Amino acid sequence: MSIFGYARLNNQRPTPKNLGIRNQVKIIQRWTEEKGLTIRKIFRDTASSSASLELPNLKKLISLIEQGEVSVLVVARLDRLTRVIRLHKQLLDLFEEKNVRFVSIMEGLDSKSKSGKKVLEAVGIMALWDAKSIPDRTRRMIELKKEIGERVGHAPFGYTYHKKRLIPLDKELAIAAIIREKREDEKLSYHKIAKFLNSQRLRAKRGGRWYAETIKVICENPLYERDSKADKETLSR
Repeated sequence: MSIFGYARLNNQRPTPKNLGIRNQVKIIQRWTEEKGLTIRKIFRDTASSSASLELPNLKKLISLIEQGEVSVLVVARLDRLTRVIRLHKQLLDLFEEKNVRFVSIMEGLDSKSKSGKKVLEAVGIMALWDAKSIPDRTRRMIELKKEIGERVGHAPFGYTYHKKRLIPLDKELAIAAIIREKREDEKLSYHKIAKFLNSQRLRAKRGGRWYAETIKVICENPLYERDSKADKETLSR
């Protein structure tokens, strides 16, 4: 059984009581000792944001999970994994796909128990509600920015801004074409497409890793509906 832990601290927020990195590690170690288990490694990140999965050691941990190297993942408290419900759901889906037992000690949450499964189902429902409410909030913010003459948001994958106009980026659009082909023709899941792109070192925006959620965005966005042959030829140059 391969047991790993994860501890995270946001250095831009006040440290939660008794939840500094050192205390998180102690909590995880104490739990494994009480259960008579041996932990292989506790990954640790100190970052300025908890709204991303692009943290150095979290990325290493996710890579091990994707490779099937993790049996159990233990955190001191649920929000030490991430504070974003959508990202929680993304990770929980990955744990389920890879048959990883997930334990959050302070909540007494264990994905292998009936009560733990109920809590995780609730997280999924909350993520769905949050996703449905995002478009309304985003729309209001976009309208406000337009009123005051601000550029709206980051350029989508495959494009960049130049003098407030979207300019296509051929190599990124070629990757988008591959994504749609894998989904529409080969019927691969979002997780499998992300795994394929990461294995080929085809990077997401700003050089990051691919995740199921970002794959889904591209597959559902009509911006990328086009003949992909020319795009794939661009990638091979």
